Order: sequence, then C-alpha cells, then structure tokens
Amino acid sequence: IEAATTGLQNVVATTFPPGVLNDLLIDGVIAGVGNVVVFVPQIAMLFFFIALLEDLGYLARVAFVIDRLMGRVGLHGKAFVPMLSGFACAIPAVMATRTIESRRDRLITMLTLPMVSCSARLPVYALVTAVVFAGDPRVFGILSVGAVVLFSMYTLSVVATLGAAAVLRRTVLAGPRLPLVLELPPYRVPVWRSVLLVTWRRVRKFLEDAGTIILTMTIILWALLSFPHSAEIDAQYDVSRAQVLATTAADGQEAALADLDGRLAGEQLQYSAGGRMGRLIEPVLEPLGFDWRIGVGILGAFAAREVFVSTLGIVFGIEAADEESVSLRSSLRNAERADGSPLMTPLTGVSLMVFFVLACQCMSTIVVVRKEAGGWGWPIFMFGYMSVLAYVASLAVYQVGFVLGWGVV
Repeated sequence: IEAATTGLQNVVATTFPPGVLNDLLIDGVIAGVGNVVVFVPQIAMLFFFIALLEDLGYLARVAFVIDRLMGRVGLHGKAFVPMLSGFACAIPAVMATRTIESRRDRLITMLTLPMVSCSARLPVYALVTAVVFAGDPRVFGILSVGAVVLFSMYTLSVVATLGAAAVLRRTVLAGPRLPLVLELPPYRVPVWRSVLLVTWRRVRKFLEDAGTIILTMTIILWALLSFPHSAEIDAQYDVSRAQVLATTAADGQEAALADLDGRLAGEQLQYSAGGRMGRLIEPVLEPLGFDWRIGVGILGAFAAREVFVSTLGIVFGIEAADEESVSLRSSLRNAERADGSPLMTPLTGVSLMVFFVLACQCMSTIVVVRKEAGGWGWPIFMFGYMSVLAYVASLAVYQVGFVLGWGVV
C-alpha cells in the first residue's frame, strides 16, 4: 500500500505542473487516503482473527484465563486481545474493545491503549538509537546499548499502560469492576462465510466513520506545514538552480539539484505556519532537551508517528529521508544548538524516546477513540493526560540526567 501510494504520488508529480494543486494532491489528498488505507490490512487481519476465535469458541476462554491477572490493574479479561494487538497498531486495538460489554471497562482500555508501543514508533526509536548509541560498547559483551534502550522503551510502555489503567480505575473511572460472567461456548468448526462477513462489516465501518476525518485532518496538517509560502525564497533558489545548470557538469547536476530542492523544502517549512509554531513552542520544549527542529518534527508526527522522521529530513534539507538515511543520521549527529552544544546527545535521545512512548501523537487514534467513545470529551482527556505525562517524564529524565552529567555529550 505504501509503494502504491508513493507510485501514485510520482505519477501525479510528473502529470501536473508544479504548484499548490500538485502539492495538495500529493501531500494532502493522496497522503491522506494512504494514511487511511494503510491501516486496512492490519484492521482486517485483527477483526478476522477475532471473529475466527469467537466462532471457534476460544476467545471467551482466553478472557476467562487472563481475567484475574488483568483485574489486578483494573482491566477486564477481554482487554487482553486489544492490548496485545496494540503493539501492531492502536487503531484496530481500540476498535477491538467493542468485545468488552461494560462501558467503564471499555473506556479504561481505550484511554490507555495508545501508550502500548505500536509499530509506528519503531522508525523513531531506530533513528534515535542509530544516531546517539551507534558507537557504544556492548552490554555484557552481547547486547548493544541501543538494543537495551529499545527494550527499555517497550518495558516502559507496558508499565505505563498498566499503571494508567490502575489510576483511572481508582479516580476518573472509579467503580467496581464487573465480574467476568460468561457461558463458555463449545468448540466448533468456524463458519467461514460468517467470519468473513463480520470482518468486512467492521472494516467498512472503519472506512466510513474514521476515514473521512483522518483524510480531513491530514489535509489540514499539510496546509500548516506548507503555508504561507515564500515567493522570495523560491526566487533565490531559482537563481541557485540556474547557477548549478550553468557551472556543474552534466553527471553532477542531478545530485546538486536534489540538494537544492531539499534545502528549499527545509527553508519553506521554516517559513510555514508549522515551522513558526515549532519556534513558538521551543521555550516549552527546551527543558526536555529539544529545539525548534525537533518541535516541528513532533508537530508533523500528528499525521502519523513515523512522519517525525521524514519531517526532520525536510527540516535538515534532506529529501525522502527515512530512519535508515545516512544523510539524516549524519545531520543529526552534527546538529548544534544556538549555544554551539550538540543537539542529539544520548540524554536528548532517551528523553525524546520517552516522550514518544507516553505521548498520544496519532490523530488517527484520537479520531477512532472519538468514534468509539461517542464524543470528543474522552479523546481530549486522553490526549491531555498523556501529553502531561509525556512532558513530565521527559522533563524528569533530561533534567535529572543533566544534573548527574549522564549522556550530555
């Protein structure tokens, strides 16, 4: 799906002349549709296996076995499957909470699920560990420091999820946990037609309800990162392009022009509303070890967490950057703050990863929680408490580490 989205974007780029319409179609509409459709395989697989387990009579038994353990932190036994699927993606996991009958139990599960480390966080973890822990010695001569840090992030996500569930059960959503009373159905051969029909209905419901809002919000985010557009900056780079074409050998023109395009995109991003917002929130992010460039990346990550990487690439003037981009890694290692100190230190890297573990930076998840909860109140509460928790935890990590002198260079 990602390859098809990229291919369609390339077709549009070569078909339409450069301009606002071209950018809207490529980075707004097509990217927005891609942000919706890319979840369909995961959602379809999850709902297929849930429907299959239900038809087999096994799902009720799983909930029964795990219920006592989950109950210790205020979760229902049926929350186990959504929690497990949250390691892949929070969106189908939130939708899977429909199997929980009690609204209170369902809300507690939904409001804590986004802290489970989904696959979209991996590109961020991979980039940060490659930048700040690549040359560190191995722990016990076996594991790299990056691997230990990565495992720690997953452990933190599990502990935070269970801890948040316990707190919500005793505060905002206080109340007795309903006992798991169910009749264990007999094992039986699944009716495949019924399983496929249930899967199709649930996937279609996702596309109808959440897809439109996700597409709309993607276009809004694109506009924030694209406008206003500076004609003066464009004119400066037009002169630079002409100089490259006039003075550079033919075999080196493509690379030189690509470098110019990357730097142009970076300057235009700084000029945009999103870039200005990044500078505006820099004083708030500075105690966490971040600067305005990381702030812009965090804003871009609301489209999807992995977009943080490509947004940083644009900020540093690198086109088509991903977590394996050598140029982006090198730029981050060499990046400096206003006072000349290095931007990406091990301490900053850990602080950034802790922030991504705990923050709810996925508008698609927020939209789906809004649909499942029946209004905007609960998703706003979820976004608020997770943002505060992420900020405080990241602040504590960076400030304590800075005082102790750990990982500051």
